[in-house]
Amino acid sequence: MATLYILFTMALMWTIYQVWPVRYLSCLKMNLRDSINKLPPSIKFLDVRDVTEFDRTHIPDSINISLGRLPFLWHKELSPGDEVMILADSCFKSRKAARILQRKGFRKLYTVHGPVLDHL
Repeated sequence: MATLYILFTMALMWTIYQVWPVRYLSCLKMNLRDSINKLPPSIKFLDVRDVTEFDRTHIPDSINISLGRLPFLWHKELSPGDEVMILADSCFKSRKAARILQRKGFRKLYTVHGPVLDHL
C-alpha cells in the first residue's frame, strides 16, 4: 500500500512539474508569420523538431537542434545572452527545451502558442 502512495505522489509531482510555468519563458500569442518583422533582429529561432519535420518546412535562418540533442549541442549555435524563440510541435516540447536552456543560463526565452506548423 505504501508503494502505491509513493507512485501516486511521484506521478502527481511529475504532472505538476510539466504544467508549472518556466521562469524565463514568455509565450507569445501571435501569428509568427505575420509578426516576424516586429520581433527584435537579434532574436535567434531555435527549432527543436526532428530533422525530417524541419526539412519539410521551417523559418529561413532558423537553427535546428532536436530536443534530445539540445542538452549537448546548444553551445555550438547559441550563447546564454541570446534571445531565443523556441519553435516546437507542442507546448510540452517548448517547455522542455526552455527548461534545458534555463539550466544553461538563458534568460530571454520565447515561444509561440501552438504547434510551429500553425505559424508557418
